[in-house]
Amino acid sequence: MQSLLSNLKSDGHEIHIVEGLRSKLTLLHGMHVKYVHFPFQVPVYVGRTDVKKNVKISSIPDSKLFSIATRFSEWAININEKVGLDIVHASHASILPFAACMTKRVNDVPYVVTAHGTGIQSSLESERNLRIARMGLDESERVIANSGYIKDMLVGKFGTGRNKVKVIYPGVDTDLFKPVSKRMRNAIKRRYGCEGKKVVLSSGFFTEKRGFRDVIEAARMYEAKDPGIVTLITGQGPYQNEMEALIEKSGLKNTKVLGWMLKKDLVKLYSASDLFVTAPVWDEPFGLVPAESLASGTPVIATKVGGLPEIVTGDVGELVPPSSPGSIASAVLGRIDDEEWKQKRSKNARKRALSMFSATVSCRETERLYRNALK
Repeated sequence: MQSLLSNLKSDGHEIHIVEGLRSKLTLLHGMHVKYVHFPFQVPVYVGRTDVKKNVKISSIPDSKLFSIATRFSEWAININEKVGLDIVHASHASILPFAACMTKRVNDVPYVVTAHGTGIQSSLESERNLRIARMGLDESERVIANSGYIKDMLVGKFGTGRNKVKVIYPGVDTDLFKPVSKRMRNAIKRRYGCEGKKVVLSSGFFTEKRGFRDVIEAARMYEAKDPGIVTLITGQGPYQNEMEALIEKSGLKNTKVLGWMLKKDLVKLYSASDLFVTAPVWDEPFGLVPAESLASGTPVIATKVGGLPEIVTGDVGELVPPSSPGSIASAVLGRIDDEEWKQKRSKNARKRALSMFSATVSCRETERLYRNALK
């Protein structure tokens, strides 16, 4: 979202943001941001680490649900009266499209919806929320799915017309995530104590469904056969303590949880790695980290779930079955010393990211969808 808004602003659009939880979006300069205050804790779709006690939208009473939708709608109406909105963009196939629908009924401002995985998951947990989400989707001009996998879910579970849904992949900043020089790669390896070693990188939000247990178990298997492989894991989340305990219990010497790191350091680590591994055990809708890895020119080994096969194809990496540490270990051992395989896929990875997963492409397609929705 931040990449999309930054690109839209660069193209000269006036942007107004209405949000219920304070986020980094408020740090974007040149945009009009309104934080909607509620006398109760704003619920979440699935969960957020920056919220002490997560309350799910699917479990809140009708009065709170209607209060949220009404407040968002009221602010959109107020903004429209002041500046004259051309279009409203609602995020997630959940309560916000319903709020946009209410706005449209009052002042006839068209709206589009972007459907992400967590919003869909939340809506499917409650018949009430499913009805609300369907109404919001039905009355929208167009619906953006962040992958073909999500498009199929919208059609099959929500009854959205297939022709109404456009797949637009989330955008990666390909000017930031890019290959670095061999000298820089060597310097990064020295910084993390990996000089002369082969590096496997894994990154993401630390939860069990992201498959980090399988990543660590796979590391145990291939580290036993090749002690020259180092595994680095970056990110943050509630599962970190369990991950560190599992590494210690397994006696792994070359596997480290680095935790959260600055983006400027992460982008270099992507490029300095020989392989990137992502192993979710749930049907992840898209997967931003493997797209970032491709932009950095690093081949990806990923589990064949959700939308990941749309990102990782045979010319940029390899797909393995979910919940199969042995398959991950075999893929790592089979590819990490194959320089020809890695060099070819590294070049293809960068090309694929530029053509399909760049923020510029995502923004251009979103603007085109806006124009079509306004016809």
